[in-house]
Amino acid sequence: MPNRILNEGICSSDTIDGLKWFEEVLFYRLIVNCDDYGRFDGRAAIIKNRLFPLKENLTLKAVSDGISALANKGLVVLYEFEGKPFLYLPTWAKFQTVRAKKSKYPSPDESVKSSEIICKQTQADVPVIQSNSYSISKSKKGAPRADRTPLEIALDDFAAARKAMKKPLTEKARELTLRELEKLAPGDEAMQIAIINQSIQRGWQGVFALKDDSPHPAPAQKAPEKPVSWRDGPTFLPDWAEDQT
Repeated sequence: MPNRILNEGICSSDTIDGLKWFEEVLFYRLIVNCDDYGRFDGRAAIIKNRLFPLKENLTLKAVSDGISALANKGLVVLYEFEGKPFLYLPTWAKFQTVRAKKSKYPSPDESVKSSEIICKQTQADVPVIQSNSYSISKSKKGAPRADRTPLEIALDDFAAARKAMKKPLTEKARELTLRELEKLAPGDEAMQIAIINQSIQRGWQGVFALKDDSPHPAPAQKAPEKPVSWRDGPTFLPDWAEDQT
């Protein structure tokens, strides 16, 4: 991953100054993780694991809320491609150098539905990325796959597997499954998705705690700090940026 440039103008930017501490740190960590075209995966679980690998107590909801805040400020633009969420930084080309010939992620221009958030969502106070909860089981029934959270998509796949076994997942069974997932992995959407995938792979009709040989999220390992190139030379994110997460 090449070094990224942070312009000294961020110190006097009204937009940056209007961010909370975590939102500002999230923005800087996005800068050093986006590809050469300023694009990145828009899923909260991926953002958390890639940007904050050592913050075990950081919740998906905190990440989701942070992304929403950045989108409302116009610092991030969210879009979807083939049912998957992505994001990009609209001012990327102004400050960064594009070296790669091709982006790792689809272009917003290719997306079926681009969600421009620069308007700050003045017409609806709706979170951009929704954290998981068993209470969402009925509210999005029948909604397009692109509008669903990663957990709901995993549940859709589980329902399809149950249907193939001629044991369809009823709405009540879906709600009970979500409740059971919350008991097995409270507040941990990535683990809940891994549990669902285990049941699909093993052909189970229910959800159970992960077995030792089942794929599950790897424990966080210490990653080297990523250098950030300032105008006067390379340095690292300040200590306060690490402590505020």
